[in-house]
Amino acid sequence: MEVHRYDLEVEFDALVRETQHAVEGWDWNRGAYGHALSLPARRQLHPHGRYRYENHPCLGVLGQLPAFREVFDALECEKASFRLLRRAPGSAYSWHIDRGKGQGVVRFQIPLVSDESAFLLTTDYWNVDQVRGPRSVPLEEESFERFARANAGHYRRHQLEPGCLHYFDTSRVHTLVNAGSGDRITLSFDLVVNDWVLGRFPEVRAEVGDDPVKPPPRPGPLRRGLSAALTRLYPMRNLARRHLPSHS
Repeated sequence: MEVHRYDLEVEFDALVRETQHAVEGWDWNRGAYGHALSLPARRQLHPHGRYRYENHPCLGVLGQLPAFREVFDALECEKASFRLLRRAPGSAYSWHIDRGKGQGVVRFQIPLVSDESAFLLTTDYWNVDQVRGPRSVPLEEESFERFARANAGHYRRHQLEPGCLHYFDTSRVHTLVNAGSGDRITLSFDLVVNDWVLGRFPEVRAEVGDDPVKPPPRPGPLRRGLSAALTRLYPMRNLARRHLPSHS
């Protein structure tokens, strides 16, 4: 349930300016789950991630965003995703687990546009069915108090400081609540674990285990071709999911 915080060496104000530039005119419904904007080109991502729905569409705009490119290049490992995620005012993700990111992959985030009304809820649960009480995410203080009583000792509430890098084990049940009146925008990225990641962020060992970390598989030509073809269906998937809660 612990969240680890790391200082960021890139100028935060530059990231905020570039965020505003990147999202200006962007139709969030074009991105995965209706709330994502994937910044790299496909070739800049590990083959495991480049055709995944969560990275649709890969816009290839890092060259226009030098502060984001600085963050990307400073991460001395392969990346399976590198996205801006929007959480609309007065909304929350459903309770979820991010196991789909793949073996040997860990997730980090940097809140860029946020305020004190947004908070992260982490739990020690491995399955969403373990959450006690109403299954709705607690958006209002009264519903949060009911959740807190029912799940006492099994959760923590966190305020994630904008401009700082955060890591927590997303294979445990969690959610992000934006109870405020403005958008919350976060840079979220998935790193393929290597020796640099283990040395820079030793806390990920609790998630990936003590054995040598197996990287995600690299698909062969046939699998890559099939995956590329499936991306043509992603706009229809967006339409189908438009009115459903999202997880990613």
